[in-house]
Amino acid sequence: MQERMDSSRKTAIIVGVLFIFAIVMLFVGEALYKPILDSPDYLDNAYPNKTVVITGILLEFTGVPAVVLLSLLLFPVLKRHNEVLALGYVVFRLFEAALLSVAYISKLSLVNLSQDYLSKGGVDASYFQYIGSSIQSVNHWAGTQGLIYHIAFALGSLILYYALYKSKLVPRFISAWGFIAAIALLTGSVLINIDMFTGISEVGLELIFALPIAVAEIMLSIWLIFKGFNPSAIDSTTVKTDIDEIT
Repeated sequence: MQERMDSSRKTAIIVGVLFIFAIVMLFVGEALYKPILDSPDYLDNAYPNKTVVITGILLEFTGVPAVVLLSLLLFPVLKRHNEVLALGYVVFRLFEAALLSVAYISKLSLVNLSQDYLSKGGVDASYFQYIGSSIQSVNHWAGTQGLIYHIAFALGSLILYYALYKSKLVPRFISAWGFIAAIALLTGSVLINIDMFTGISEVGLELIFALPIAVAEIMLSIWLIFKGFNPSAIDSTTVKTDIDEIT
């Protein structure tokens, strides 16, 4: 039993660190490449600033294996309480990782498109702009600000925080905050994409709806690193498992 408690404590620390790592890499990576790729002149600027763009994308990409790994680490912990929810969380994280991988490849391709555009000296600009717009549309839907990504992320978060709330592995105020924040992100993303907020900055709205879930993940991360999972919740599943093994 003590061995399992020690293992759960280590798992909690690693998961907390991975959450923070993924969040930090997201913000650092986007801070580097987003001003370049989101500008109207991205065809002119992407290739000349390729080092910054590629570095930013690769930094952000390191968060992808991190979120997959943390879901795999959480699986055996959540499984003791609800195997369906535990598996569902892993599935949504894998789907999220697949979406982001497609988006990052698309963003990297803009560097090559910019190179071809500049090498032509501006000839056939409309052709390159058309290709660029097609690539950007993939990023718009599947990237970190995209509706499809937000749906996958929000549904995965709903599963996680519901499982944590039911299992009492962490304080319920953290789980409740995360659950409500995930609903807010999901609802807000849908409303933004159907233009329910006309005349209001889309970037500002995204920050408003994304901030609560970011706070939830930071709270969860800090709790897991410094406090770990609730020992009584771990004890209850340990006792149940031992009884099942005896019977």
